[in-house]
Amino acid sequence: MDEDAGLRPELAALRRTAREFAGREVRPRVAGMEARERVDDDLVARMGEIGFFGTPYPPEWGGAGLGQLGFAIVLEEISRAHASTALVIAASSGLAASLLHRYGSDEQRERWLRPLAAGAIVGAFCLTEPEAGSDVAALRATARPDGGGWVIDGEKAYVTNGDRAGVLLVFARTGEAGARGGISLFAVERGAPGLAVARLEDKMGLRASDTAHLAFGGARAPRSALVGGAGEGFAIALSVLNRSRVGIAAMCLGIAKEAIALGWRHAHGRELFGRTIGEFQVTQHAFAEMQIEASAAEALVHRTAAQIDAGGDAAGEASVCKAFASEAAQRAVDRALQLHGGAGYLRGADIERLYRDIRVARIYEGANELQRNNIYRVMRRQRG
Repeated sequence: MDEDAGLRPELAALRRTAREFAGREVRPRVAGMEARERVDDDLVARMGEIGFFGTPYPPEWGGAGLGQLGFAIVLEEISRAHASTALVIAASSGLAASLLHRYGSDEQRERWLRPLAAGAIVGAFCLTEPEAGSDVAALRATARPDGGGWVIDGEKAYVTNGDRAGVLLVFARTGEAGARGGISLFAVERGAPGLAVARLEDKMGLRASDTAHLAFGGARAPRSALVGGAGEGFAIALSVLNRSRVGIAAMCLGIAKEAIALGWRHAHGRELFGRTIGEFQVTQHAFAEMQIEASAAEALVHRTAAQIDAGGDAAGEASVCKAFASEAAQRAVDRALQLHGGAGYLRGADIERLYRDIRVARIYEGANELQRNNIYRVMRRQRG
């Protein structure tokens, strides 16, 4: 099936570039990065040089101007090779840089967005806390003015890129506890006094992507660190998550396609009772089901990304996209592992890594239960 059908020539070329890079630069490193539990720094730098981090941003800020659809294509292709590597880009460009692009001042964009788009630094998105995840209004981290700057206290949990980020976009309470209007957003640079990595989490999957628990103990940031208006953090967080969910869906699409490829290769090379596993009708139907869902996920990802590029809100569509793609990808990986039999259950098998990597997709960027709540809210608003 033609993956480039309907794509503009520059987007088809971008897919080829990303796929060739993933095959040449990423795949040979996967085993080593998984063993070291870290995406190689020089690989991150190389992706920056090629321009992957800047894909969605306009040229005036160092980007390629290829929008959310171009960004989705990059994430899909890198995820096919290694989801942890794609997640470095997704968290940095899809979340941290997106906040600065949409809500930062020109001075903040010059200081942080430009190097983020170039991959010169990596960004992190610091919203979740030990007691506040999907319930954003419950966050407890605080920021108070002090002299010419801000003092931030509290904890942030499950921070992707938390151990390598050059700038962290931190949501903290500047107003009344429990109030949605009492949350603000701050850009905090790596090495700020009072900021520490409390620990790195030991995860089931995505093991080469660092996930940090951060402690802010009187961490200091200058007055200019405030991004957007004071008290606007709640609305800012929700708006950028709508966009980033499409990136997560694109990663899931890449994983689903990789699972189909791995399953196909094993099923058509492994003989059972005198014929390959792929010659059995039950296997053929399994592949057909995987392809149906992958094709549907791809259509959702491309349509929703294009809607965002056209200036649409896409809040409901992004939730549909993320929920469907993450669940379809998990089914594809599960079916592909079943086709592998015992060989797929062994540590070190590519399909075993995908099985661990895909599970979190139904949880992060808003659990799928939350996505369904959001979908219904949008339906009710539209239908009255």
